Amino acid sequence: MARTYSAEDEEQLRQLHADGVSRNEIARRMEWSVETITNYAQRLGLSFDREAVRAATDARQIDPKDRRQRIQEQLLDLAERSIERATDRYLVHGWTHTGESVAEWLQQPPAKETKDLTLAASSALTSALNLAQAGAGDEGRENARSLLRTSPPTTSPISRIPPAPGRTWAWGQLPL
Repeated sequence: MARTYSAEDEEQLRQLHADGVSRNEIARRMEWSVETITNYAQRLGLSFDREAVRAATDARQIDPKDRRQRIQEQLLDLAERSIERATDRYLVHGWTHTGESVAEWLQQPPAKETKDLTLAASSALTSALNLAQAGAGDEGRENARSLLRTSPPTTSPISRIPPAPGRTWAWGQLPL
């Protein structure tokens, strides 16, 4: 059965229009087509201000840009922390065959952990670059690429230090 436009629909349209709701949003809320809302709004003498719609559209586009920028900054922070951890002192903790807890500080993390931290930093930098490219034109993309190309190497090779005789190590990083 076809639905008919009622006095309640008319009142709801007037109220939503007065609240500054966009035509598309009114159509969605009232479950009518945009064309139907446009026709009834014209009959009621209501118009939708194009400047207000444009301002609302601009505001919706600015929000994702801000979010992209915040996420990009977080990724760059993550990359920096990973690089710092890959080059900082590292606490190795393990147990002897009798179950005694032992710990030793290394000047740098073991090779596997350094590799994992370097990969985390690289992944975060790549993601940050992709976000920068999504929010920039060709010039912004080239600037982001050149920034990453000129970054100095962040890690140096590390050799794994074997445990002392009679000890078994469980490799892992603990907070300083």
